[in-house]
Amino acid sequence: MGAVFAIAKRDFTAYFSSIKGSVIFWFFLIFMGFFFQSFVYSFVEMQQRAPMMGGDAPGLGQLLVALFHNIHFVLLLVIPAVTMASFAEERRTQVSRLLQTAPVSALQIVLGKFIASAGIVGLALLSSFVYPLFTIKYGNPDIAPIITGYFGLFLLVCGQVAFGLWISSMTSNQFLAFAFTMFGIFLLLILNWIAPNISSSEGVEGFVKYLASTSHLDVFFKGMITVADVVYFLTFAGLFLFFTVVVLDSRRWR
Repeated sequence: MGAVFAIAKRDFTAYFSSIKGSVIFWFFLIFMGFFFQSFVYSFVEMQQRAPMMGGDAPGLGQLLVALFHNIHFVLLLVIPAVTMASFAEERRTQVSRLLQTAPVSALQIVLGKFIASAGIVGLALLSSFVYPLFTIKYGNPDIAPIITGYFGLFLLVCGQVAFGLWISSMTSNQFLAFAFTMFGIFLLLILNWIAPNISSSEGVEGFVKYLASTSHLDVFFKGMITVADVVYFLTFAGLFLFFTVVVLDSRRWR
């Protein structure tokens, strides 16, 4: 495991030694700040109007669910930006050749880069915890959905980072790695909505909906943790990490 953590430390340090890390963190927090401010204004306005309209006022839980869904959406841009250079840039600069000829396995290289990338996005995710803290300070939200929501988002991050590493391992062009990773993540986000249009078969529609990340993530946002949904994200991450190892091994034997 020493080689894995050495690679992870190298990538993690290199990321924060460049302006790229600061830009992505700035982008993430600024966007989430705008979204959260908008949600709070809408929440307060709806609470004030509810008695006059004769309806039920929204709860803080609904505000937090909206926040979590927007974190999910913003990650659509953050994760490709983090993973795009993991292998693509190293292939372009021939650094990957040094790693592949070093006394480390492809699995160790992939795990090291996965830990570094997941750690970077995890830190960005952790920094967004300031918004739920705001609701805790000025309101009385249920804590369980906040904890499970962040746990679900981190599982999502692990799966999407693994997917981004696989895409990056197959190209030397960072822009292509970014574009294809973003497209793949976006497709997983909307599969729930387009499933009825893909096939009239209930079995096929159900399978496509199962592949969608949103249906599994919504369970965590409701304050629940199920084995099936945890297994879905872990299997997704493990599958694409395996694919990345296969790509690196095949390149070693060329």
